[in-house]
Amino acid sequence: MKRLLFALALALAVPAIAGAQQDPGTPNPAMRQQMHANMQQMMKLHQQFRTQVLGALTPAHKQLYAQVVGNLAIAASPDARAAAKQLDDALSANEKTAILDAQKQFFTQMKAMRQQMMANRPKPSGSPWPRRSGGPRKPHTPDAGEVLLGMAGGHGGMMMRGHMHGGPGMGHP
Repeated sequence: MKRLLFALALALAVPAIAGAQQDPGTPNPAMRQQMHANMQQMMKLHQQFRTQVLGALTPAHKQLYAQVVGNLAIAASPDARAAAKQLDDALSANEKTAILDAQKQFFTQMKAMRQQMMANRPKPSGSPWPRRSGGPRKPHTPDAGEVLLGMAGGHGGMMMRGHMHGGPGMGHP
């Protein structure tokens, strides 16, 4: 009886172990190390973006930013559009330019990094996910107020994806 149970357990375990070793989607230690390095680089880029954006604001506008984000957080019915407009209306032309330039630089760096990661990953034989239909959508170019609110969510200017403009998300340049 013990031999039968051992043989059954072995018969079930061997294909699972062999399959795990052969599955190209299973990350090996080198892939895991690269994923960790990529994540560290993304976090570094996000921190640089945040530092640039906050550095572009005057002390009074930093205070306004904190107030607007705080009010959104506690509002029963938060109005992100109105909050973004309030911020954008208060910013100087130089602040707006610096914020939008920082966002453009951030997205350019992230796109290059994403392309490099895609080029280095193993190519699957076929995708289990269906292709998106409907063609390309027109990207929305956020204003500086929207970028600030998005940054408050910790997503590099993308906090309000799908909520700000009633669509699938805020595009980027």
